[in-house]
Amino acid sequence: MRAHSTLTRRLLASTVPVALLLGLGVSPGLADPLIGTKFNSYGLPGGIDTPTAEMLPDATLSATLNYSDLARKNALVFQILPRLTVALRYARFDSQANGVSQSRDYIWDRSFDLRYQFLDENPNGWMPAVAIGLQDFMGTGYYSAEYLVATKTINPRLRVSAGLGWGRLAQSGDIGSPFGDRPGPDEEEGGKPNTDQWFKGDMAPFVSATWQATEKLALTAEYSGDNYACETGIAEDCARDVWLSDKDELKNHINLGASYQWGQNYQLGAYLLGGRQLGLQFSVAMDSSQAPYPSGIEKAPAPVRPRPSPSADPEGWSGAWSADPTAQPAIQKVLSDALDKEGQTLESMSLDANRAEVRIRNRRYMQHSQAIGRTARLMTRALPPSVETLVITTSADGLPTSSVTVRRSDVERLENSEAGQIAAAAQLTDADPRPGNLTFTEGLFPRFSWAVKPYLSTSIFDPDEPFRYEIGAEAVAEYEFTPGLVVSGTVRQRVLGTTEQEGPGSLSAEEYEALDTDYASNGVPRVRSDSRMYSGNDSPTIPRLTLAWYAKPTETVYSRVTVGLLERAYGGASTEVLWWPTNSSLALGAELNRVKKRDFRDVFGFRDYEVTTGHVSAYYQFTDGIRAQLDVGQYLAGDKGATITVERQFANGWRVGAWASKTDLSDEDFGEGSFDKGVSISIPLGWGTGEPSLRRVGGDIRSLSRDGGSKLRVDGRLYDKVRDSQSGQLYQGWGRFWR
Repeated sequence: MRAHSTLTRRLLASTVPVALLLGLGVSPGLADPLIGTKFNSYGLPGGIDTPTAEMLPDATLSATLNYSDLARKNALVFQILPRLTVALRYARFDSQANGVSQSRDYIWDRSFDLRYQFLDENPNGWMPAVAIGLQDFMGTGYYSAEYLVATKTINPRLRVSAGLGWGRLAQSGDIGSPFGDRPGPDEEEGGKPNTDQWFKGDMAPFVSATWQATEKLALTAEYSGDNYACETGIAEDCARDVWLSDKDELKNHINLGASYQWGQNYQLGAYLLGGRQLGLQFSVAMDSSQAPYPSGIEKAPAPVRPRPSPSADPEGWSGAWSADPTAQPAIQKVLSDALDKEGQTLESMSLDANRAEVRIRNRRYMQHSQAIGRTARLMTRALPPSVETLVITTSADGLPTSSVTVRRSDVERLENSEAGQIAAAAQLTDADPRPGNLTFTEGLFPRFSWAVKPYLSTSIFDPDEPFRYEIGAEAVAEYEFTPGLVVSGTVRQRVLGTTEQEGPGSLSAEEYEALDTDYASNGVPRVRSDSRMYSGNDSPTIPRLTLAWYAKPTETVYSRVTVGLLERAYGGASTEVLWWPTNSSLALGAELNRVKKRDFRDVFGFRDYEVTTGHVSAYYQFTDGIRAQLDVGQYLAGDKGATITVERQFANGWRVGAWASKTDLSDEDFGEGSFDKGVSISIPLGWGTGEPSLRRVGGDIRSLSRDGGSKLRVDGRLYDKVRDSQSGQLYQGWGRFWR
């Protein structure tokens, strides 16, 4: 228990400053942050090796590949808030440390960075922008450093930065240790916030200057306290044992570099470290708020059709048509066909003389507000003039989620106004779960759909191999008996790839199967550490085959029951309930699963390991698209603990987040990494193509795949199914109502 409490204190020590940064990052009173355009070797705005106080434009995602004879650094950087930059780095360096494969003499190491700009530059005065940063603050500590840096624009072509650094930035030229000695890194487990090292040990100055020689060419010079002691073999206390000593020691601490901006998104760079070591760098940056096709390239919606005057259509205005039993079926058929061309499914409809309600499934538009807006337009064209109240209910695969009620006269009056006006005129409420007098569209259920398409499965940031992939074909099928009751499955056939079936550690697949156990030597169940045993099969596999039932017992409660082959590694039963009022920022949920581990090759076979897992969850939607989630419960390995997730979603559909799980497994039992953590990126396909689509690309990036803190992967979890039609997401994208 002592190890647990130590780590808990470390987690608290790291969580508090990060929470403060997040809170400050959304403060409305601050001016725009200082923006940088040049990337340093760590992938962040900076000099060559040294940091600056600059930020990237908000929501920018960048990737940097850096190569020199001393190291290879690959960085993924995201400007998650206007003043908060986060980085995930994957670097290779020479080593013969314990655990390195005998077939190679290097290590691929993962590290995380944070940078926060807390003071603005005054362009008309002497005040510079000032930032604080943590480099490799939760890894093995090989690149660990902390810094306080200021940046000032001298003139439109010249910027100068100066700061104080610790750790890697103070290997030479130190001016003292004002905050005490710096302890050595935790080489055994790593992956923990090394809070006891922050701003400890020697402190040294650094300075850089960047001159914009031309519109595209920038020249940089800097003084750095990093003398690459480990890489050149001159240090004796490196974070990793270094055995190669044939690297040339740097002549001095002056670095020189040049970078060339190639187009709007690409940057090429070259630099000379310490007068001796040459390096090359390539960076690409995408501003997620600046889509290649900002307005999309979909067809324009049908215009609103104004109603004729009462004198021109007295029968339509009188409502007498509603007494005709053939009226609604005819109108519903016309509206259903029109909606289908817009990528919407008219699930059901009710109609009387003054009010019409439709329940639609959005099959095309990332922003549900766009689907609602196009539906409202078509309703003005299909309904008799006496119908004034329009109710558009979103159905998430049979689950009625939210209802937008708007007056037809407002739709007619506000068509050419900005979307905020129709938002103010509309009313968003919880959808009534009762069918009432709704009539299903004829011939819609039961419904069968299928598709055959290629698939690409990738694995990155592996400590043994940077990139693994598998390419093949998959067939997906779905049969919906009635709304909410559906059978679905996927069959895959591998064609080629570098991902092979392997046991954990250095065991081959055959050696691992011969052990006939699902437990590691320390007694921890292998629930994810043998996941490669499910990869690389040449015969067809069935990743998923389930029967799911979705229901809405009350206006604010949703439920799900799923049975079958839930994911590639587990089968069984999963149940879930979610309480989420449409206009609430808070949602509460609970999930309970009983699952058994699937066989590695036999698609319908099972192994002996069986477990009950589940969580209670709280979700909260903050402003600026920021969402926080807390899950508390039991994980697949039987360990108990909690997971915290923070995610930001932008109006264009981009989602970027991070999570961390801590359970009652000790650091030693968990293994390298100490606890489960990672980042997630989800990019709407339509953002890049301009074509409306619900498809996304991206996934999770975790530092290591371990057994502690592992969750079941179940398709159709309620929060994800419902979230896009709730008030937070709906109003965030309301600007596309008239698009």
